[in-house]
Amino acid sequence: MANTDIDETFVAGQKERLLQIREELQRIQSGMQGDEQNRSEEEADLSQHDSGDMSQQMFTREMDATIGEQAGRRLEDVERALTKIEEGTYGLSDESGEPIARGRLEAAPEALRTMEEQRSFERERRPPV
Repeated sequence: MANTDIDETFVAGQKERLLQIREELQRIQSGMQGDEQNRSEEEADLSQHDSGDMSQQMFTREMDATIGEQAGRRLEDVERALTKIEEGTYGLSDESGEPIARGRLEAAPEALRTMEEQRSFERERRPPV
């Protein structure tokens, strides 16, 4: 099955966008690694930190871990989308093979599922509280 909503020009443009996104995500990850190393060096002597400092450091580490996870997952999706371009399957869902709407691809060039499939995926990943 092919996605008739997209053409070679669109796919070429999406590839450029994906390459830019990949570069930015890699830059974020690299910067976070540098920040982590700097923080570790600053925190080496715990005797100079009060409980407020330590709480702030823990919060910062947790936030960085969350951002790092999100960047890593998005980078995986970007890499998969680039692979799909090379395979000739860009714009088709990894789950069903159904076409992904052009508007969705314009908003999220790394989209690997249709909107309905993405909603279902997110519900399964994060069940309601």
